[in-house]
Amino acid sequence: MDVVLIGGFQEVFEALEENSYSIKGYIDSKTKKVYNNFNWLGTDIDAVTIKKKYPNTQIIITPDNPSVRSKLYTYYKSINFNICRFIHIDAKISASVEINEGVFIQKMVNISSNSVIGKMVKINISANIMHDCLIGDFTTIAPNAVILGNVNIGSRCYIGANSTILPNLQITNDVIIGAGSVVTKSIMKKGTYVGIPAKKL
Repeated sequence: MDVVLIGGFQEVFEALEENSYSIKGYIDSKTKKVYNNFNWLGTDIDAVTIKKKYPNTQIIITPDNPSVRSKLYTYYKSINFNICRFIHIDAKISASVEINEGVFIQKMVNISSNSVIGKMVKINISANIMHDCLIGDFTTIAPNAVILGNVNIGSRCYIGANSTILPNLQITNDVIIGAGSVVTKSIMKKGTYVGIPAKKL
């Protein structure tokens, strides 16, 4: 598959290479460097011209920040780019899992039965999502996070590295869970939560 990355991140280039994707380059508003011989194609302003150059190419939107990813999604959809899903060959995903548009799943991720992964969710290396979970649109799951069974996470959340969310909990939209935190109760107000047990800053 031919792809253009939106945002330049070394680990994303590596994941795509491991899965035999053909990378045409990347678009980034700030970075003008070369990653592993993959060229910077321009900024978001240049996207229409880039689409004309690569009319059949799909894009992968890579930033970890959920709000940034949401804005980029809206912009690139408005100029008719096709946004593809990416699931690493070394991820383990139950056949009963629903995976929506633009989802990015890294290697060694495990997603158990009957879970739903919303639009433009990014799940990083070695994250573990257990059965019957719902992950809302644009949410990011950082490396080694563990989300236990029957958890409902809202949109635009950020679940920090090595954090744990205990079973049967709800997390509302726009919540940040700090790295290493343990969520023991449902979170119904947006904000940043850290610690064991996780508490609002």
